[in-house]
Amino acid sequence: MGGQSENGIRQQAEFPAVENRQADPAIQKVYWFPHAMEVRLVETSPDVPSSEDLTVHPFYFRPAPQDRLPAPSAIALIRPEEAHRTRLPDGWGGWNDAVEL
Repeated sequence: MGGQSENGIRQQAEFPAVENRQADPAIQKVYWFPHAMEVRLVETSPDVPSSEDLTVHPFYFRPAPQDRLPAPSAIALIRPEEAHRTRLPDGWGGWNDAVEL
């Protein structure tokens, strides 16, 4: 990934946020947790099951530069009412650090 900037990471975060919303109109909000080396997103949808442990469990993806995704990424789906209430993965900061995309 080399010299990826926070602005570059944000641009990469916006790409799956838009693509996922187009693919799944049930996604209501997308939260980005800024990080210098990894895209970290939490998407809310009423179509996913409730969390059993009130913890965000993201799926992790390797970089895919050929698909405009030069940094690794982590994406989680939670129910809308779980936003700001669930525990985030270690190192993600808190819900107050989230930027809504």
